[in-house]
Amino acid sequence: MKKSYLTGLILAMCLVAVLVVAKPDLKQVVEVNPSKRHATVAIPAHAIEVAPGVFSLGTAIDNGRVVEGYAIIDYKKGFGKPGTTCGNGVCEPGENARKCPADCSGSEEPDTSSCYGFLAKGAKWKTVEPYIIDPTNTRGLDEIFIEGNFEANIDKWETAAGADILGYELVNASVDGADTVTTDGKNEVYFADIESSGAIGLTIIWGIFSGPPRRRELVEWDQVYDDVDFDWSATEEAGKMDFENIATRELGHSVGLGDLYTDECSEVTMYGYAAYGETKKRSLETGDIKGVKELYK
Repeated sequence: MKKSYLTGLILAMCLVAVLVVAKPDLKQVVEVNPSKRHATVAIPAHAIEVAPGVFSLGTAIDNGRVVEGYAIIDYKKGFGKPGTTCGNGVCEPGENARKCPADCSGSEEPDTSSCYGFLAKGAKWKTVEPYIIDPTNTRGLDEIFIEGNFEANIDKWETAAGADILGYELVNASVDGADTVTTDGKNEVYFADIESSGAIGLTIIWGIFSGPPRRRELVEWDQVYDDVDFDWSATEEAGKMDFENIATRELGHSVGLGDLYTDECSEVTMYGYAAYGETKKRSLETGDIKGVKELYK
């Protein structure tokens, strides 16, 4: 009986060894939870919309402290952002001599130095944490590009702030989905279907947003990019969302900045709408830089 058991055990071990040899490329399976990779992400029924596209997720306990969660949806504007009709002879809101000289030659540059806002005054990162990114997507966007570009976009905000904020990519770790109920100690980035109509990207941020500003703090963030309703590009392709353009804006939320919706702020990265083929959010403008510097001074 004992001999038979040992024989069976040895055979089972050999079978496992054969399977491992037959499938040596298990790295992606280990790093990513495929059951969550393209699961639909929805705003919970209990969430309350407290501002356009901003939903309160309620409270949770994180390392013994009460924290609040917010989900921030960034939308595609129905007919594109203001200023996307360059060449029609009219200097429209959102256009200027630099962005559209054909329509605005001789016009003064708009003052965007006050174009910034915070999720909450003083709510910022006080510890530097790594993040996990799953670059797999249904649109064929190069995975190596996604990881490298995402890191470069983080560097834009950290350079502007003069501080390390979001850390480095953590490899050999699992992305298991956006956290809309409580924290899980991981900052996760991935592609999936966002249920809300017109939603390009979603950032979920947990932290302490009330009380004295000096005691406020960000503790966790997740990001989701919709690859079901939107196609993605790395090279300014018409009819596709530019990944660098959108990721730079989403990372603004992760460091603690809020969306803006006024015409005079339509040229800054944190303007709340985006359009196909748009790339103006790739670079931080005066208001973006001033805002992140003010938050992390």
